[in-house]
Amino acid sequence: MAKEWLNHYVDVEGWWLQGQPEFFKSSNTVSLGGASVRIYETARSGDVVLSPVFRCGWWCRPWRVRPAMCFSSYGSAEVYLKIFFSDGRSEYLCGPLGTPVDLVGVERIELALLFLIGNAAADRVLYRGLVNGHCVYERLSSGPAVDSNLISGATGTAMPGQSYNETRALDVTVLSPTDLSVERMVLEGYHYGSSGSIVVGARIYDSTTQALISTSQDVNLSGPSIGVPISIPVSATLVSGGSYRVGFYVLGNPQSPSSADVFLPASFPYTESTGLFRINSTHSVGADAFPQNPNQAAPRVTIRTQQI
Repeated sequence: MAKEWLNHYVDVEGWWLQGQPEFFKSSNTVSLGGASVRIYETARSGDVVLSPVFRCGWWCRPWRVRPAMCFSSYGSAEVYLKIFFSDGRSEYLCGPLGTPVDLVGVERIELALLFLIGNAAADRVLYRGLVNGHCVYERLSSGPAVDSNLISGATGTAMPGQSYNETRALDVTVLSPTDLSVERMVLEGYHYGSSGSIVVGARIYDSTTQALISTSQDVNLSGPSIGVPISIPVSATLVSGGSYRVGFYVLGNPQSPSSADVFLPASFPYTESTGLFRINSTHSVGADAFPQNPNQAAPRVTIRTQQI
């Protein structure tokens, strides 16, 4: 998609008085409806002029009672982005930005200008601000998010209570005619019947290079935890026609109560119900690493994606 820009211009003049906020803020917002977005640049131009007025002190003559205007000073404005995500989170991104940043599930972006207009030591301040800020971005995806249950579309046998202290994953090929942007992954059927702790992390590896291509934050849980779906925000791009190993790393402390309800597909390959992925095989490894060992037990994984 084409690059777009969000701009905000401020031409403001006035008096700041004691007791008023010392900062001036103004913003402009664009709504993106949960799209994946690449931010290329933020920048600003312009300045702020401050002319403070002070009351005379003990050195003033008795007949000199009016305030005295001091010399003017020049300052600059802060430009920053506040990014609102579909899951309710918000994060700040400061400018100027020169390195592209990819974000998933963006509801809206607020471009804000902030600059100082007050001085607590002054009686009042005459301020004049002429500032412009901009953000250059690209919508990587704009279609609706799709949840793909990776064991849907398969015949087979459910296997409850399988030990889970490793990385388990499904090897998939992207059937979508366009690339997919990953928003989140969900692990279902996990059980921990003790009072210990659990670390759960979503993982996506390139099947050919074995490189980890996903970015996510591991989740720390406290037991007992019985069958509650574990949802983790994930950032990754899956290329049309590419193959990946999609799954979760889990480690319980202690390990023995850590298990999951898994699924044994009757045969491979099969296509899950949304038609976005072909499932080729299932794998595991007893570490937080590329799952290279064949394993017939498939974890119950749902992956949310948007077409790019």
